Parts: sequence; structure tokens; C-alpha cells
Amino acid sequence: MGKADVFQFVNGCGKCIACGKAAIHAVDKSLMQHALTDQFVRVIVQAPLGPLDYRVDESTEVAVGDRVLVTLGARQVVGIVVEVTAFSAVEGRKLKKVLRVLGETEPFRREWLELMRFTANYYIRSWGEAALSSLPRFFRLPPRARRQASLNRIREIPPMSIESRPIPTLNAEQQAASRAVSDSSGFSPFVLFGVTGSGKTEVYLQIMHEVLEKNPENQVLLLVPEINLTPQLEARVRERFPEETVVTLHSALSDGDRARNWLAVHEGRARILVGTRLAIFASFRRLALILVDEEHDESYKADDGARFSARDLAIKRAQMNAVACVLGSATPSLETWEKVRKGVYRLLRLSHRAVKEAELPNIAVVDRRAERGQVFVSEVRQAVDETLGQGRQVLVFINRRGYAPTVTCPACGWVSRCLHCSGFTVFHKKEGRLVCHHCSASYPVPERCPTCGNPGLEAIGTGTQKIEEAIETLWPEARVLRIDRDSVRTKNQAQKAFSDVHAGRADIVVGTQMISKGHDFKRVGLVVVLNADALLVSPSIKAEERLFSLLLQVAGRAGRSGEIGRVLIQTRFPEHPLYQEVIAQDYEAFAERALSERHEAQMPPFVRQALLLARSETLERAFGFLDRARQTGESINRGRVVLYDPVPMSLMRLMDEERAQLLVEAPTRTQLNAFLSEWVLLLKTEHGVFWTVEVDPTDL
Repeated sequence: MGKADVFQFVNGCGKCIACGKAAIHAVDKSLMQHALTDQFVRVIVQAPLGPLDYRVDESTEVAVGDRVLVTLGARQVVGIVVEVTAFSAVEGRKLKKVLRVLGETEPFRREWLELMRFTANYYIRSWGEAALSSLPRFFRLPPRARRQASLNRIREIPPMSIESRPIPTLNAEQQAASRAVSDSSGFSPFVLFGVTGSGKTEVYLQIMHEVLEKNPENQVLLLVPEINLTPQLEARVRERFPEETVVTLHSALSDGDRARNWLAVHEGRARILVGTRLAIFASFRRLALILVDEEHDESYKADDGARFSARDLAIKRAQMNAVACVLGSATPSLETWEKVRKGVYRLLRLSHRAVKEAELPNIAVVDRRAERGQVFVSEVRQAVDETLGQGRQVLVFINRRGYAPTVTCPACGWVSRCLHCSGFTVFHKKEGRLVCHHCSASYPVPERCPTCGNPGLEAIGTGTQKIEEAIETLWPEARVLRIDRDSVRTKNQAQKAFSDVHAGRADIVVGTQMISKGHDFKRVGLVVVLNADALLVSPSIKAEERLFSLLLQVAGRAGRSGEIGRVLIQTRFPEHPLYQEVIAQDYEAFAERALSERHEAQMPPFVRQALLLARSETLERAFGFLDRARQTGESINRGRVVLYDPVPMSLMRLMDEERAQLLVEAPTRTQLNAFLSEWVLLLKTEHGVFWTVEVDPTDL
């Protein structure tokens, strides 16, 4: 949101733009007569405003869902018609006219408009901001010259030569899961709970086949958490459905490709859409099924703008469309599992790996306390030797890129910090730079300590670059491949890297979270996990949930071809109950323990939370705004929520702005959103303070 961040909500048609109450205003006779001869429309625009009234010429045909060109202040903007009416509460001659109906595409359907209205109300945005920001740039910006020629090009989907591959025979569990979804009717939420390698993708494909066969107009949405997983899954889908038009939506696409794919879905020419979180807002002609792969992944939660959860909106959209929604994961989120426990979601189990000979890997923890100075302890080094000797691949996982997390001076204690953020800078040895992973600022490595002049600066901690260097020293004959955001910056680079792994052109793969999920590495015999303890000791309430999921997901990369794989986790806390649950690969035991602790502490999913986030040049100004916001909230609270005192954010300074937050908590979602909708209307704009609301935060 912008500096003002104060906006007016209109939660439906026929309500006052100024106050949100029923629009029962007195009007004079001349206005009433004017209303009988003129046509009016209510239009949403990309601004913090409710629907705005515009006048339409009698000769102009306009319908709900049409994109229109209107004047907003001194600008011409694209809006969407949400109501056509013969009456306006604003005197007709004071209203601006609709400049043009942009009829080159089909109108938006009411289901999509309702989805965007729900999104706006739930995540505390305006209807127009939610709707227009979800569109490709081509369709939300005023039309330019040669637009029709551009549209003609956009409508052309390049032909693809795809060879279909044999359809595998599903095992009994896969068949039962597929049948349960295919036989369902109306809104049906499912959780496909399968161990890693259990063939969840094949179940998705079978369900898609059944749905597409039922009606030639049916469309399917398949959500994936990350861009680097999109090409792999897209290829699987295209091979299974060579006769269908399959398109993708994600942020790495060019503006033209995004517009082309979006339009193909909107017009019903594409029946299958594979995409990341932004694809949840695609406009479908006939959406008949939603699939959410790796539903636990936090990439489904947006960290800016409306800060929406694509997973939660997938459930809501399925409900609006009265269709099935399948949430798939080997490690479901605790919020999802609680819905399973309550019987809200139906559980579908895949308890065995899809490949008959494939077994779950053997997982063990390795106590590294006796060999603290070693990157790899002796037991791990021996296991790597054995695996390489067998001609199998080794996967080394460490969720920290760069060479070392920071550079410090042992003499005076100076630590390399970002000048623009409150975080440390990470040492990137190959580039010879200190890089802030929060704002991307880059600095030269000082030759001497800036504080005391000591030349003996030390790189502290371990990242992927340091691990790569250690591996090249320990196993000089091995082919080493590093996969992280520094080595793989584009979609093509990612595809090549993963192709090299699949083709056996790497012996040891070092990577971050990019390699931990979704990839079917047939040759991996050993997975080594480093620095798992960093997440274990994190203060976040979700720390253990994240670590358990991460460990089981990365462990699942081993032993997928039939030969039993091994997983070794180096730790200083081998007796911790979480590691024991990981060794047993017992998600349900972990979930029961974690949910019991959450319930006792009254944390989500047993309460509902939101954050009021404020940023300014000074922390004092941000705190001042939040203090006044808290007082305003208490004046209207009426016992609905708990308003906590403002505190600094965990990363207090980001890009030269100080940041603070105020937690709001309520027993139910209804109480929380009712309070928020009333509260934000009363928050006053303050110079130099930017604020926003985050509903259902994943971290505090």
C-alpha cells in the first residue's frame, strides 16, 4: 500500500462509497429523471477506493465484467465494471463518462469478480487493487497504438511437438485416491497425504484426465510452489495430454508470454494451467478442478502487496465453483492437518513408494560434537566414499548460500553488516564481495578491520560455496555441481542444472532448498544434511514445522530408483525429539506433538492473527503510529480481539527504513476480519509512515 493506506471499502453493490452504509440518499426530481434516461456503471480501479460511479452513453453496450477505459483524476486508467444500474447516488452531470469499452476480450465472469472481492475483504485491500493487480500488464494498462496487432500475436500459441509416454499402472492406493476425487461432487476438499516418491503426480494426472473427459469445456488448475519446479511438471503434463493446450503462469515469464497464457485460459482455449501462486487469480471460463502440489510450502504465501495465501484461496475458489480441491504433500502444514483431524478435509493416503522396488531411505543423525572443527565428520566422509564407489550420486544440502554468513574481527568483535539493513552481510568468496541477502547491496571485503585496523579478518560459518570448496579438496576426482540462487539465476540455467543431475553428469550436488522438493533424482544414493540445527534453535513458532518438513522432503530425494538410499543429518542435538520423529519418518507423531504444543500455547491454528506493519525513516515514528493505532483499535474493540504492544520486526531495518509491527489476535476468523475492516477505516495517514496489514502471518 502507499503512503496513505487509508481506503474506503464497498462490500457490495448499493452501498455508499463514502461510508460503506446502505446508499439511501435523498435526491431531487431532476436527478431521478436523469437516472431514468442515463445508464450508470460502478467500476473498480487499481487504487485504494471502492467502486466508482461513471456515466455511459445510451448507445454504448456495457456488461458486468467488461474492462473499460475511464478517467481517474488526471489519468486514464483501466477499470472493471462490477454493476450496471439505472441509478446513481451522485448527480449525473457531475459524473465522468466511460471513455471506452475495451471489448477485445470476453468479460470477466461473476465467479472471478466474487473471488477478487473476497480476496480484497479478507486481506484488507480494495476490490480494485486486488483485481487489477492480478492481471497481466497488457490487460491492466491503457491501450496503446497497434493494440489489435499485439492481441493477434498474443492469441497465437506456438505449436509444440510432444511425444506422449506410456501411462503407468497405478497401484491400489493411487487408484483409490483418484477414484475418490473423481467420484466426488460439489465442493470437496481432499488432502493427498503421501510419502516422498509415492506417485502423487501420477494421481494428479489421473484425476485431471477424469475431469477433462467429463466435459470438453472443463479446465484444471495445477499450482506448484516454485518456478524451478514448473518446467519439470509442465513437461509431465504435456506428455500425458499431448492433444491439450497446456500453459503456465509465473513471475519469470515475459509480459507477452504472461498475457498470451492468461488470455488462453480466460477464453477457454487452454484447458490446463500450471502455475505458481499468482495463477490462483487466473480467469477461467469453466474451472472444474484445483490441485495444489506441496501445499505446505511457504512460497504459496505472498510477502508483499495483499500478502495472500494461494493455498487458502484455492480452497475458497473451489468452494465458490463447487469443485474438488486436492492439497498434496508428504508433510502437510499443521493448519491443513488440523482440518483433517476435525474431518473438514478428507484424507487420502499413499503409504508406499510408487516404484515397487523403491523403499523409504534409512535416516540417521550423526553427532558432530566430537568433531566440531570438521565440515564433514568421519562417518559422513566414509559414507560419501562408499556411495561414490558404487557409482551413485551424493546430495549435500545446506540451506545457506554464499561462502560464510559473515566476516568478523577476532580482535575487537567487529562484524560485517549492511549499511541499509540491520542484518549481516554474507561473504561470497568467488565474487570477492560482501552481499546483503535482504536488499542485495554489495560491498568490497575490507583488507583490515574498519574499527581497529586488524588485518586478520575471519569468515565465520558455512555456506554452499564453502561446502563446494571443501568437497573439491576432499574428493578431487568427483564432479561437483552447486545449485543455489547464485549459480542458477534463470529458468534455463535451472533446467540445465537439473538435467545434468538427472543425466548423471554430476557426482556430488551441493544445494539449498531449491533441491529439496519435487525432483525425482533416480541416481541419488546418499543425502547429507548440514547445519540443520540453525533452524531448530530459531525463535519462530514455525521453526520445528519448517525443519521437519525440510528434512523429510530432502531425505525423499534418496533411494527413488529401487536401491535403498541413506540420509545422514549432522547435528549437535541428536537426542532432540524432532530428529527422532524424522528418523522414524513419522509425520503424524510429529504433527500430534506440535499441534498439542500449539494448542497449549494458544497459537495458530487455534487462534487467528494479523499484523499491522509500519515502516518509516525512524523507529520512533513507526512506533508512534502503531501506538496511536492501538489506542484507536481499543476504542472500537468491544472484546473481539487482543491488541498487543508494538515491537520491532525481527529484521528491524530494511533498505534504510525502520520497521515495527503490532499483533492482533482473535479466537475466530470472523471476529478478526470484522475488527480489521472497521479498524483500518479509522487509521489516519501520517507523513513519512507507510503501513499495511498482513492477515494470517507465517512469522512474527
